Amino acid sequence: MSVESQVHPQIFAHFNILHSTASSVMDGKLRSFFIDKRLNHFLCLIIFLILFGCGTTDANSNGPEKSVVLSSHYYSDLYAWNHTGGLQQTRLGRGINVGNFLEAPNEGDWTGGRLLVEDDFKKIAKAGFKNVRIPIRWSAHAEKTSPYTINAAFMNRVKDVVGWANSAGLKAIINVHHYTELIRASERNKAHHISRLKVIWQQINQHFPLSEYSRTDVVFELLNEPNGSIHYNDWNKIVENLLAVIWGDMAKQLSDGKQQRIVMVGTADWNIPEMLTKLVLPNYANKNNTIITIHNYKPFHFTHQGAKWVGESRKWIGTTWLGTENDQAPLIKMFDNIARWNAKPERNFEIFLGEFGVYSRYVDPLQQKAWTAFIAREAEKRNISWAYWEYSSSFGAFDNNTQQWRPQLIEALIPKQ
Repeated sequence: MSVESQVHPQIFAHFNILHSTASSVMDGKLRSFFIDKRLNHFLCLIIFLILFGCGTTDANSNGPEKSVVLSSHYYSDLYAWNHTGGLQQTRLGRGINVGNFLEAPNEGDWTGGRLLVEDDFKKIAKAGFKNVRIPIRWSAHAEKTSPYTINAAFMNRVKDVVGWANSAGLKAIINVHHYTELIRASERNKAHHISRLKVIWQQINQHFPLSEYSRTDVVFELLNEPNGSIHYNDWNKIVENLLAVIWGDMAKQLSDGKQQRIVMVGTADWNIPEMLTKLVLPNYANKNNTIITIHNYKPFHFTHQGAKWVGESRKWIGTTWLGTENDQAPLIKMFDNIARWNAKPERNFEIFLGEFGVYSRYVDPLQQKAWTAFIAREAEKRNISWAYWEYSSSFGAFDNNTQQWRPQLIEALIPKQ
């Protein structure tokens, strides 16, 4: 970084005026004397300001105006979730995504060959988490034509992973993740992939019966982040069809849900909270059998700065989130709108914040900690269960190299007190 980039522009403006004036009106020894004396004094002033702090316009500076100001209360157990991990307030409590494993085209493709092992779930449970969301790319392991049979070895692999989670005392959320063929389908092919999704869920439902996997241990999430070809009207119809598949004869009963698998339903357009108003559920989907899930990565330029899979994200490097009132305001409004939508008598669903996180490579760790703690506590304030994105990759709370939880994230997610 050049010295010029660290000094306030007004100082250089004054310097340029001084130098220009002296050069134009003086010559010989007098000009030399004037410039030398004034310049020496001025350079001393510049050095003093650099050393002891002056105003800066550099987006990557860590000067005083870039310090986190979020109240320390957000780093504490404000809403008494520590004792049960949030299971006293919600069904699912605090959790984490085991992302980049089973939703890769093949497990290991996105993790340098590393596969999930049983010890991962023991570590997650020991840290204080109560649920794991398991993203799964079923579409990469199912036949492309009818009867769309899921590869038996892959199904058994998923069952092993779910078993490890449950054995560790974790509630498992399994979903259909990265069904890109459906999301990008043309109008001509969309019906084919919707039918394929339905049969994929028939098979999942058969392999995870309530008699072996209790409704408190395993939750079905219908589809991660519907978007692209899936308009919200399409999505509402798909939800109703998939509920019929999973709930069978009980699908249209106004039951208490005790004999039904708990189903998790997200919103269209990437699970954003703003699309809750477009989500239309059948009247037999109620608080006893349905959980509503939303995702949040706002402000996106902060949470995804430098993320290589997002176009132009390198331009965002240096974007800050300090916990100021202006930083907090849009996020508080978002949470309040979620609570307002859910307050109607026929709703009162459990809301699950299924993804939130900050790409770690370029962000200031203290700002990452502040944003993460703020989101987690604001969710807990409203009895919204959650799962951080994610366990051990580019957003990861766990560092595979050190085999330790990253302090700035684990302390934000599960406060010590």
